[in-house]
Amino acid sequence: MLGFIIFFLAGFVFGYAAPGPWGLAPVLIPFIMGLYTGLNQGFDGHVILFMIIGIIVSAVGSLLGRALGYRLEGGGEPGSP
Repeated sequence: MLGFIIFFLAGFVFGYAAPGPWGLAPVLIPFIMGLYTGLNQGFDGHVILFMIIGIIVSAVGSLLGRALGYRLEGGGEPGSP
């Protein structure tokens, strides 16, 4: 559970602070970790499931971070100050 929280926070921070496509870089972290674990210990259902969940959590965090950055830069709804 702690790993997923860290993936979310990494995605959120990168999504908020990193410019351009670098905001999606944390999505690669769970993929690389899952690939490394699978190659060393063998791919089974748990490794693949946790890798997919980690990628989704990182992507959601990254998208929320980008949304917050966009909102704070004044890109909110039309008519907002």
